[in-house]
Amino acid sequence: MRSAIGFLSFLAFGFLAAGVLTVIGSGQGPDLSLDAVLSREMIGESSGIHLGSLMIGLVLGLVLSALARVSWSELPRRFVDWLFRYERSFYRVALAGILVGILVFY
Repeated sequence: MRSAIGFLSFLAFGFLAAGVLTVIGSGQGPDLSLDAVLSREMIGESSGIHLGSLMIGLVLGLVLSALARVSWSELPRRFVDWLFRYERSFYRVALAGILVGILVFY
C-alpha cells in the first residue's frame, strides 16, 4: 500500500510539474479565433501536452527509478534461498497439477 501511494504521489507531482511547464511555456497564449481553431482541427495540430506521452514518460521514469533500487548482485542468491525455503510447496503444487491433469484428460 505504501508503494502504491508513493507511486500515485509521484504521478500527481509529475502532472503538476507538466501543467506548470505548460503554463510557463505558453507565452502569449493560443489564438482562439474561429478560423485558427478550425484550421488546427482540420490538420490535427493541437497545442499543449500530449497526455498519453506524458503518462508513458512518467510511468517509465518511475519504473526506471524502482529498477535502480534493486540490488542486482544479491538477486540470484535470494532467488535460490526462496526456492529452497518453499521446496515442499513446489512438490505439493506439482502433485496437484498432475492430479488435475489426470482428471481433465481422462
